[in-house]
Amino acid sequence: MIGSPIVVSPDVAAFHREALVIDLHNDVLTKLSHVSYDFTRRHGHAAFWNPARLDLDLPRIREGGIDALGCLLFAGFRVNAAGRFWRQLDRARALCAAHAGDLALTDTTAGLRAARAAGRVSLFLGVEGSYVVDQDSDANLDRLSAAGVRFLGPLWERDSACGTSCRSRNDRGLSTVGRDLVGACNQRGISLDVAHASRKTFWDIAATSERAVFSSHSGADAVTPHARNLDDAQIREIARRGGIVGVIFVSSYLGGAFAALARVADHIEHVACIGGEDCVALGSDFDGFMPLARGMRDAADLPRLTQLLWDRGWKPSALRKLLGENALRFFDENWLAR
Repeated sequence: MIGSPIVVSPDVAAFHREALVIDLHNDVLTKLSHVSYDFTRRHGHAAFWNPARLDLDLPRIREGGIDALGCLLFAGFRVNAAGRFWRQLDRARALCAAHAGDLALTDTTAGLRAARAAGRVSLFLGVEGSYVVDQDSDANLDRLSAAGVRFLGPLWERDSACGTSCRSRNDRGLSTVGRDLVGACNQRGISLDVAHASRKTFWDIAATSERAVFSSHSGADAVTPHARNLDDAQIREIARRGGIVGVIFVSSYLGGAFAALARVADHIEHVACIGGEDCVALGSDFDGFMPLARGMRDAADLPRLTQLLWDRGWKPSALRKLLGENALRFFDENWLAR
């Protein structure tokens, strides 16, 4: 993938570097738990997309100015699902222990703020898909909560015992198992992630949850019609409840295989227009085994997005909200104290 020639000015680079930057969704733990990578070495930009390469490593996280990363424990495996799921948690712990001067496994906003003040990057944990959790959910949720997991999305690209995926041809919504899961997550301070949920499942989760829901990585359906994207009514509901929408960087959800970085900006602007500037956040899906928008080669290129929005006339206050302040506000309001 060859990046478009977006030049980041010194003023925008300085602004981006000083801003709090939080990315809600990546799948780096899936890659790191299956393939041996040196996370401290800077891996070069790939000329062409390669699903096995890393979008994230410490040097490029630093270049991208990222302060905190939502790292997902992916549950959608079909072979040895439980073993591979829990291996990702072990990998997160080992990674932060091995690089304690650079990384912090964070489950509180106070910890996130302290890590940033110390120059460390926070990793906070979420779950993508309830497929492993569905069996003995109370025990598994207790284990996840004790490990510091702060959010859970019941769906991925196929139905779970909890409900219907956005890919399903028969939208049955949230099941009884799913309603119980939502209540159990509310009790434990685990936020509900509606990414990948069908339309009916989304509305059932929103109606059942006592706490604000959010999407860790979605686009805007009004900009690019797609089963994975949120329509305007969904965006308004998330915003009304105080939730946030992390806008995804994956090209296929933004306008097609050759969608450029400007399309990410288009989706961000639409979410901000419909939900307000307090609703929009970053949800890259780095290392998600899918091509990023042209011009976003990996995490190091994140300042290019800031430059694009700066050039479109975004005020610094709104940019700071997008880059990280909205996410931190959501965490402050929804992460129960440990």
